[in-house]
Amino acid sequence: MKKPIRKYELKKSQDDAPVERELTVPNVLLDAFDLFCNQRGIRWSWAHKPFPATSAPPRSIADIGATLLLKFTVLDTAQYIMQRLSPVINQPGGGSIFDPSLPLLPRVGGAALSAICGGVWSYSVVDSLYYTAALIGRALLCQPASEWPPISHRPWLSTSVREFWSYRWHQFFRHFFVVFGARPGGALFGLPGAVMGAFAMSALIHHVGMWGVGYGTEFSTTGGFFLLMGVGVIMEDTFKRTTGLPVRGWLGWLWTMLWTTLWGIFMLDGWARHGMLGGDFFPDRLRPGKFLVNSVISLSSR
Repeated sequence: MKKPIRKYELKKSQDDAPVERELTVPNVLLDAFDLFCNQRGIRWSWAHKPFPATSAPPRSIADIGATLLLKFTVLDTAQYIMQRLSPVINQPGGGSIFDPSLPLLPRVGGAALSAICGGVWSYSVVDSLYYTAALIGRALLCQPASEWPPISHRPWLSTSVREFWSYRWHQFFRHFFVVFGARPGGALFGLPGAVMGAFAMSALIHHVGMWGVGYGTEFSTTGGFFLLMGVGVIMEDTFKRTTGLPVRGWLGWLWTMLWTTLWGIFMLDGWARHGMLGGDFFPDRLRPGKFLVNSVISLSSR
């Protein structure tokens, strides 16, 4: 018989055993709100271990603020490069990252560069939102550093598709994917079913997210990307069972970057054609990435 979920008290050290919070009325009300917002289940019985596990010292509030400024700059730089490569994506309703006025190779090369920038942009958007919330939580709500563990772990160092999605990329929806995708899929079709079930839930969430922008949706590119990530994981598992060798090292890194970038081109094109890359996070005159890119172009043209 399963026990009801419980909230744990803040640990004095990592080696301490979890201690359930007292069920007083104020605690129950506060914990109910926390459970509504707590995507990763930090200090909850269903997922009390932080992700990703790290031995690094907690970040100070000043460090979080400096990191947030860096993330904003990287975010805007990646977005501005995409907009310079394909100005149509910043128009109402969007446009394709494949420039029909260019020959085939430059057209595909520009789209591939946009896909790389799109990956950096996506990573930076999520990190920026997280560090903004962390700064509010730490500075205004006086929450401890343990409430805000790292959200991701340098995904560009991934040496397998499995490592990228199960460890290094952010895990905001991990519990949702496991409960509604991996568990039923695994019960029906074993490990491949669990993998594809989790990625099917991811595909559905991103498909709905595109629809929410208001310019229609397209499952074949957005949802298809995440389904193909599941196929990549299954291919790695098959390779390991066949050869006895895990996917890792520099060849694993190259494979991971190629697989994610290749299909990422089509996903980003779907995003661009449905208006998801339109609009800016900052006023035009205050865009740090625009200033940085234009400065580099100006210096290189002298």
